[in-house]
Amino acid sequence: MVANETIKKKGGKRKITILLTIILSICLLFTGCTDQQKEDTLDLLIDIVVQILSPDETTDSTEEPGNSDIPFAVEGEMQVHFIDVGQADATLFIQGDQVMLFDVATAGRGDDVVKYLQDLNIDYIDVLVLTHPHDDHMGGAAEVLNNIEVGKLYAPDIFDIMEYNKNGEPIKPPVWYSEMMTAVNSIDAQLNKGVPKNQQTSIWNFPVNEDGEFEKFTIGDAVVQFYAPLEDDYSDKNDYSICAKVSFGSIDIMMTGDATTAVEKALLKQNYDLDVEIFQAGHHGSDTSNSKDFLNEMSPECIVISCGMQNKHDHPVKSVVDLFKELDLPVYRTDESGDIIMTTDGTEYIFNVEPGTYTSGKEYNDQKGK
Repeated sequence: MVANETIKKKGGKRKITILLTIILSICLLFTGCTDQQKEDTLDLLIDIVVQILSPDETTDSTEEPGNSDIPFAVEGEMQVHFIDVGQADATLFIQGDQVMLFDVATAGRGDDVVKYLQDLNIDYIDVLVLTHPHDDHMGGAAEVLNNIEVGKLYAPDIFDIMEYNKNGEPIKPPVWYSEMMTAVNSIDAQLNKGVPKNQQTSIWNFPVNEDGEFEKFTIGDAVVQFYAPLEDDYSDKNDYSICAKVSFGSIDIMMTGDATTAVEKALLKQNYDLDVEIFQAGHHGSDTSNSKDFLNEMSPECIVISCGMQNKHDHPVKSVVDLFKELDLPVYRTDESGDIIMTTDGTEYIFNVEPGTYTSGKEYNDQKGK
């Protein structure tokens, strides 16, 4: 797989299974049947095969997302920019005239994210997703909020997350958190100017219904479905990570922030459709994420890793890149390639760079020491 090679979606896996079942059924049914019975059975099975392989003419291709598992009609292309922000995450989705930004890098790299958006003439973000309260994902939020207009901000409920020292005293929140909340409060103040207190809203919210179930939303023709966080109280902040599947036509991308293998295991127990084409490696390629069971369930065709060259965490770790290699999954890495852009028309997709290597972060760090 090379740069600019159009990659076709893995197709017909489930249909092939059904067809094989039908063939086996034919063999069994024909045993001991009369010629007329064989002919009638064959006609029936042919009708079934035609229905499987042909689109249902009665199906409304413009059906709203969320009402069917069948991908609804899409127009144009979707671009996904995995922005090179060092040892951090910032992923930009563009479809039609709408934009979603998934994480915003560290406080020290927030200005790089803003510049990247401005260079694309983006002055409005429809949805800003902040996966969990760590600097390498939320740190640049204030920079983004203060320089680019944001329609909605989706993030886990972290207002009650407080760290305490050994004496049980609350630890002062980091500067990036305080600056982020100052920016949110300022936007809310403008949003609610002249609005009665009982009708005021916040830019900070979450796509759930009255029963607390995740609701799908759209970015252009792309459908976004949150799968996690599944609980309200985690001991590990990484497990608050918003996990989301973004679908454009038949092309699906999974984002899991820094969610650990414990969350991956919990996701496997849910009635979720985890099958995807592209997976952004969890936790920058750490072995605290990216379990084999989770990868097998998703059955991705390729991996994108957002990490910094020769980072102090040795990401991506050797066991994980070895697993990607074992599963024959091409990897695209920001530490090796810089900004990575994936473009899809909903049927096929293409990357702007060649696949990277299976070199671990430790191997790169060892090379630096030589």
